[in-house]
Order: sequence, then C-alpha cells, then structure tokens
Amino acid sequence: MNFLKKQSEIVVFLLLTAFLWFPIDIAAQNVGMPTSMDSLAGSNHSGRNWWDVMHYTLRVVPDIENKSLQGQVRIKYKVTAEGKQMMIDLQRPLVISKIVSGKENVPYEQKGRFCFIGKNGKGKVGQLDSIDIYYSGKPKIAVRPPWDGGIDWNQDEKGRPWVSTACQGIGASIWWPCKDIQSDEPDNGVDMYYTIPDELSAIANGKLIDKKPGGKGLTTWHWRVTQPISNYNVSMNIGYYSDIFQDFTGQKGNLKVEFYVLDYNVDKGKKLFPEIISMLQCFEEKVGPYPFYEDGYKMIETAHLGMEHQSGIAYGNKFLRGYKGSDRSETGVGLGWDFILIHESGHEWVGNSITSADINDGWIHEGFTTYMETIYTECLSGLDAAKKYVIGQRHIITNKVPLINQYGVNFDAPGDIYDKGASLIHTIRTIMDDDRKFYQVLQAMAKKYYHSTVTSEEVENFWIQQTGLPLKPIFDQYLRTTQIPTLEYTNNGTNMSLRWTNVISGFEMPCLLLLKDGSRKWVKVTEQPVSIKLDTAFDRWDPNMYCHYKEIK
Repeated sequence: MNFLKKQSEIVVFLLLTAFLWFPIDIAAQNVGMPTSMDSLAGSNHSGRNWWDVMHYTLRVVPDIENKSLQGQVRIKYKVTAEGKQMMIDLQRPLVISKIVSGKENVPYEQKGRFCFIGKNGKGKVGQLDSIDIYYSGKPKIAVRPPWDGGIDWNQDEKGRPWVSTACQGIGASIWWPCKDIQSDEPDNGVDMYYTIPDELSAIANGKLIDKKPGGKGLTTWHWRVTQPISNYNVSMNIGYYSDIFQDFTGQKGNLKVEFYVLDYNVDKGKKLFPEIISMLQCFEEKVGPYPFYEDGYKMIETAHLGMEHQSGIAYGNKFLRGYKGSDRSETGVGLGWDFILIHESGHEWVGNSITSADINDGWIHEGFTTYMETIYTECLSGLDAAKKYVIGQRHIITNKVPLINQYGVNFDAPGDIYDKGASLIHTIRTIMDDDRKFYQVLQAMAKKYYHSTVTSEEVENFWIQQTGLPLKPIFDQYLRTTQIPTLEYTNNGTNMSLRWTNVISGFEMPCLLLLKDGSRKWVKVTEQPVSIKLDTAFDRWDPNMYCHYKEIK
C-alpha cells in the first residue's frame, strides 16, 4: 500500500515538474484522448489537495475598448495536509505579474494555464493563510457564449457597451486566477470589486455592498456572496442596467427578488415577475426552500442565452416563451413558460447548492434541472402535461456517448446529460409509482447535500437507500452505457412472455402493462424470459418508461 502511494506521488511529481519545461497548446485540450495536461487541469493532485479555499476577493478593472483587464485576487485558504507546491489556474493570454504572501513576493512559474508556486506549502495543518495574485491581459473572447465561453464584449441595441462572462466547462480561470476545480468551493464565499466608467453599472452575484469612486470617471461596485459558490458561477456583467425588484415571502422568510435589465427593457422585465414568483413557489413546494436566501435571488439580462450564475442568473431569452420562442419538446407544452427563467433558476437547487465534485458527473446538474422543467409544468398545467413534456424531450437524445465517462480530466460531458438525465429520473419516478414519495426523496436530497459537492455514486446510493428499490443496474445502464433497454415480448391475448435485451449483465427493471379493462400491472423483468398470465387482455405499454418495446411474432 505504501509503495503504491509513493508511486502515485512520483507520477504526479513528474507531471508537475516536467510541465515546467514544456509549453502547452490549450486548444489541444479535451480533444481526443485525455492528456497529462487534462489530468493536471481536472484532478485533485498534490498541487491542490493540501489546501482548502476559504474565500476569494476578486478585484477587476476591465478596459472595454481594448477588451482587456487587470486584476488582483486574494485567495484565503486553510492548510489541510502537508504540501510542497501550490498550483493555481490562469489561462493564457492572461499573465501573472507577481504573487505576494504577507509582504513577501513569492517565486512562481507560469506555463500555459497553470501557475506553480514554490515554498507555499510549508504551513502547519489547520493554519489559515492567503496569497495575492496580480495579473492582466486580454482574456479569451467568447465566440459562442455560453457554450464557447470567455468574456462576451458585446453591445446593446443602442451600440453601448454590454459585457458579460460565461465560463462553465472552460473554467473561471479563463478570466481570473483560482483553484479551478469544482470539488473546492470557497467556504465563505467571494467579494467582487469591479471598477468601471461612471455611466455604466457592474452587476454580479450576491448582494450589492456599496459603490465608491474608483478613480477619475470610474466607480467601483462591490458585490458579496456569503455562501459557497462554484468558480464558474462568479460573474461580471456590465451595461446600462435598471433594477426591478419585488419581495417574495417564502419558506425561509423574506427574499428580495431582483431583475437587472437593460434600461429600455424595464417594461418587458416587469412582465416576467409573475412567472419568477410562480417558479419560486413551485420549486419551494416540490424541492425545498430556495437555497440562497442569504445572497438573494437575481436575474441579469445578458447578450448570451443564459447561465446558472448563483444568485445572479444570466438571462438572455429575449423575453420569449419557450426556448428562444420554440418548444424543445415539440409538444407545445414548453411554450407555456420562459425556458431560461425556469431552467437556469432550477440550477439554484441542483448545480449551485448541490454541485458535482467532477464535471464528469454533470448529469446531476443538468438531468435534475431539466426535470425541474417537468416539475414546473406539473405545477402550472398538471401531471398529464408534465408527462407529455418529458416524453417529448426524448427526440433530442442521441445516445452517442455515455453520460459518465472519465474522471479527473475535465471531461466535456455530452448534451445527453440534459434530456437523457431527465428521462432517467422520470423512469425512476415511474418505477416508484408513488409521487408523494418521489418528492419526499427529492426534498431529502436537497436537504442532505445542501451547499455541498457530491459524486454520482453518492447520489445514486442515496436514491437506492431512500427508495428501497434495486436501482443500481438501472443507473449503470442509463449513465454508463449508450444502450437503451429493449423489452422483447410475445403476446397471445392473456399470455405473455417478457425479457430485457440490449442491457448490461444482471439488469432488472419492472415494466408496466396497461390492460384493456383500464387496470395496470407491474411485472418484474430481467434478461431471462418471464411468462405471465393476465386476467384481462394486454392493451399497451406505459409510455413513461424510457425504453424500447419489440414484439416477437
């Protein structure tokens, strides 16, 4: 055991030290097979695992005309184990000018997206310490935000500056230095100081603490998040904003609900408030209290489509119904509400409060949140409409890549984590056959993993334990393969034979038969044929199970 541990430490050491001598092509990352550089970016190795981020203070002065910025980040951290070297992420072309610990400059080496800091792992276990990182440059311009992230240097309809950030997947280090890994959120939140021209507004996560003069013709906006937050959720939004607000009385008291819109969209923004309140009421009833009362609820209008920026949801759906005016489910049901408002707000419960420790488990974020669209539809239009919506989404699923792949390499999860993830959850709900129990488990999950990072294994085991059902082969089938179970059956009136095909070894999942007299019958089915005799002739299969059916003549 000690030999293996030592071997592992040597491998990481070689990766870290060898990297100092070889440049890295950032564009080559996450293309094809993972590289050692992907492991450095995506794993909790010896440059990261001995220190725990407690708080970030981020100070940024953007130069909008030149699409550049200069900044300073103070990282407060706790020493949790012995360590020799600290690694910070900051992606080129941004450059670090100096790093200070206390009053002393600290030696460092910046190569590619990684900065290795020497002599900073000498603190005692339990000790609190901090470093200040000074940097500047022209950050990556977002080409197709939010999917191809970076900074979106845009203009509004009047040709005025309109700037926002979007960096999920590519990482917050695209515009500020940090420990760019989802498993370590700052326990005590983030303070953000953005210094911009007086005539503009800088809007960010959390609550506005103050606005102060930041130099000739400049104002510094100070925003504060007090709760743990993923780095990619920290945002900067600059424009000619107006604030619309309303109080909401929820399960944890009064919540100030805000919507920062461009100054000429105030009337459009006001029309969305009934839906914002309706969404909060629905999700609090079905999933649990809004998770960030301390930091408020806010939407911020952006030029890009939207992102789940915690307590500062980016909204760019242009005040249209559905998804940019269309219905992803192609049923008409999805036109009953604003997709970005509902989906991105749903992430406050799953994605922001409950966060996957590795982006490879992104199905937790997107599967549950996509299913929250179904939950909102249920609140708004009833269970039949909700079922119609989630079933309609299945046409989007491609099944080209499993939802879960390789850990520790910043694996870019497939788009199926949204709709296939939601169909998995709906299938489990159908198998439970108890809506009250389903919502109890969902609420228990929100409570147990409140403000926590989790793994897929933890979430899977939680649902297995809470439901008392043998869900492991179902999770393995839908998360770790691209195969969709096919139920082969013979039908001779009231005599049927059933078995699952196109499944993993040991797969079992009950199926639901709808009979001609209007009754239902559950049957436990495995890979082995099971024969059943019915009192009433078979009519059809329940469509809520995400699987295929094949009759054998």
